[in-house]
Amino acid sequence: MAEPATITAAAFRRLAGASKAELDGLISSGVLPQPTGRDRRLPLREAAARYLAHLRAELATARAGAAASRAQDARADAAALTLAVERRELIDAHEVETALASVCGTINVAMLVIPARVTRDALQLRLLDEAIYRARTELAADLQSEDEKQT
Repeated sequence: MAEPATITAAAFRRLAGASKAELDGLISSGVLPQPTGRDRRLPLREAAARYLAHLRAELATARAGAAASRAQDARADAAALTLAVERRELIDAHEVETALASVCGTINVAMLVIPARVTRDALQLRLLDEAIYRARTELAADLQSEDEKQT
């Protein structure tokens, strides 16, 4: 019966892309079998299988660590959001838009009745209407430019 194929520790190290210290650490921790002979030979099949199992375990640990980190970040974000809600630091965007529309509507109506409350003179009414129209147009343009800046 043929003897199993072997590889020198130095050749296995080059094949695995590991440093001498890394390879020695894998051997001393029992991940890789103990080399034999003067030229420090490893059973190729066993060493490769054990090294791949070690890499798979490290990958699984890294994935679990990354998932745990993402979960921890999500919990921190949720806690921050909950705290902001409790402190009433957040308001619903739809509620803001509704309140703003209501306030703007109230201001608009108040501005439209100013000329009739100030005078009955037709010329003055027209001048006031035009001045208020310009003010409303400028305000609307300013509000629209603020919306565009935010988007």
